[in-house]
Amino acid sequence: MTTDMHPFSPFGLSNNVLEALTRKGFTEPSSIQAIALPRLLADEGHLIVKARTGTGKTAAFGIPLVERFTVGGHAPRALILTPTRELALQICREIASLTTETFPRITAVYGGASIRGQIMDLKRGTEIVVGTPGRILDLMERKILDLSSIEWFILDEADEMLDMGFIEDVETILKAVKSERRVALFSATMPDAILRIVREHLGAVDILEDTAPEDEKPAVDQNYLIVKKEDKLEALKRIIDSADDFYGLIFCATKITTDELARRLVESGYAAEAIHGDLSQEARERTLRRFRSRLTTILVATDVAARGLDIERLTHVVNWDLPNDRETYVHRIGRTGRAGRRGKAVSLALPSERFRINQLSRNMERILGSPIQWMKVPQVKSVMKTIRRRIVASIVAVLPPLEEPVLDADSAMNLDSSVSPPPMPEIALEASLPETTPFLAQVRRELIEKLGAERAVEALISRAYGEILDPSRYGQVMEFQETPPHEEGRGRAGGKAGVHTSFRRGFEREHPSPYRKTSGGHVHGAEHGAIDRGADFAATGSGTRVYVGLGREHGASAREVAELLGRAGNIPGRLVDGIEMKEHCAFATLPEDAAQRAYSFSRKSRKNPVIRPATPERR
Repeated sequence: MTTDMHPFSPFGLSNNVLEALTRKGFTEPSSIQAIALPRLLADEGHLIVKARTGTGKTAAFGIPLVERFTVGGHAPRALILTPTRELALQICREIASLTTETFPRITAVYGGASIRGQIMDLKRGTEIVVGTPGRILDLMERKILDLSSIEWFILDEADEMLDMGFIEDVETILKAVKSERRVALFSATMPDAILRIVREHLGAVDILEDTAPEDEKPAVDQNYLIVKKEDKLEALKRIIDSADDFYGLIFCATKITTDELARRLVESGYAAEAIHGDLSQEARERTLRRFRSRLTTILVATDVAARGLDIERLTHVVNWDLPNDRETYVHRIGRTGRAGRRGKAVSLALPSERFRINQLSRNMERILGSPIQWMKVPQVKSVMKTIRRRIVASIVAVLPPLEEPVLDADSAMNLDSSVSPPPMPEIALEASLPETTPFLAQVRRELIEKLGAERAVEALISRAYGEILDPSRYGQVMEFQETPPHEEGRGRAGGKAGVHTSFRRGFEREHPSPYRKTSGGHVHGAEHGAIDRGADFAATGSGTRVYVGLGREHGASAREVAELLGRAGNIPGRLVDGIEMKEHCAFATLPEDAAQRAYSFSRKSRKNPVIRPATPERR
């Protein structure tokens, strides 16, 4: 295809970008790209772009950046904020796939990874920085990330930022960027909080909305269950066996997990295979041929390996590992529930992933119109009933229908419908079965002669299906009940209630606190995110601001930070004041002597969270 004939040529893109789009297989711009690209390439005005997940919006803002930043510089020229590290990496990969030259250079910065490596990447030079708010703020405070040359400020998944409590961080970063920057906000919805930021910081702004009709939403029943890691395989086996006809994809996070899970399923008697990026093209095609022909009915896959798969009549999609973002979830479950058939999506969540599944459920309610419903682990009795029904149906399907006798009018008049027909003699039963080979017919006659028809059938069923009809092959599952979203969500101080239980329980065992509960069983300090202030402390307004190395990404809530500092400083939790939760850390105010005790406590063991004086910029 010549560049003049390229479907993106009317946007005035360079040959290098057009070649990259051709390599990626872009045959035509999506609806949001068609309306956003002309405005973003024109370099004029701030924009709010309202677009659904999966509409190609990353390329909508990535293409103009690649088109503009063709030479290197001393500082980043574009900053892209995302709510999660997974999305940050995804955006980096997408923009990098649009480049054919040395520039622009793209760097991802996010929590949960070594900050030292990210600092080195920034010092080597980059034009585009993609990152999460917490890590961006951290790098700004360390004077590593220079925002003085930022020309483009892009906020992706703005509504997700709002849900995750990042809006204040976004405002802080936006204030640090020079006033001449250009801002583009991408959001699936337009909450009032986003509009408030726009009015306060940007002034006049144009709103572009993708008005193209939505693709047909998958007709999928979405469910999740909560089990321990060691019980996931048992729960999966029950899900498979409780289906009348399971034909599905099981998604795992890594190649190693796909191979391991496929192997364990095969060892348990299931027709399963794995597919991932390490397979050769020949092995991949062979695996897919077997799956499409239903020689195997379970395909265990990674997200990358499943890209481009178009397999008809899938009944199930199972998330063995939860997806990292809502876009991936939508892409996964969209592979079932097609062409008028209803599908089923089941996610296996760990107890520590309750917050993630609840947040994902809220997103699906907004995007697809239905939340993800909690389900119980199928009970063995119910599973066995389904298996029995499936076996009977499969056996009956092999036999031709019995021919009804043709009655003449007189016989029909004399037939008493209240009288049951006599039992079929064994010889008649034997004669009614389909004739196959002489050897099979002979075995059939001998069995009926020796055992009788009923015992012969019982013996054959036992031999053919005895193992799968044995309920003892199922193990025990520890089931966790549904937790309402309001209990798993954030408190008013921004924490996640009940998520980081392993840390909390271990800490309480090692450091019991006499201040934890009153005689009535009520916890002092931060009750549901609201911080009580000690009268003697709050009245004076004195205190020392401290940094705590626990944040939202660790599952810590304001309440847990208050309890930690109460133990560390040997004070009641009510004397912990002004708690401020961040993604990777928290800040609070303690009486001066309590702060000194907390510092000493933190230094006693590497197991203890870091507690140190807060930096002047954040006090």
